[in-house]
Amino acid sequence: MIQLIASDMDGTLLNAEMEISEENVAAIKKVQAAGIEFVVATGRSIEEAQPILESAGIKCRYITSNGAQAKRSSYKLTIIGFYDN
Repeated sequence: MIQLIASDMDGTLLNAEMEISEENVAAIKKVQAAGIEFVVATGRSIEEAQPILESAGIKCRYITSNGAQAKRSSYKLTIIGFYDN
């Protein structure tokens, strides 16, 4: 059984107008209603990503900044790791 779906934003979730299509919004809400967690994984910062999802009415978790940050929709930020070589 599928427990989680993760999606990139640019070139995947967003259309040419940098918006989430109504079809994608409906699909995300359908899987969430079925108990499947939806997560956005993006190179964008949380400040760039979250407003787009929230304007579409989607609440989800985020993996942002190319994996450097993970965030719940409740604004609790957890740093996963950052290594400066």
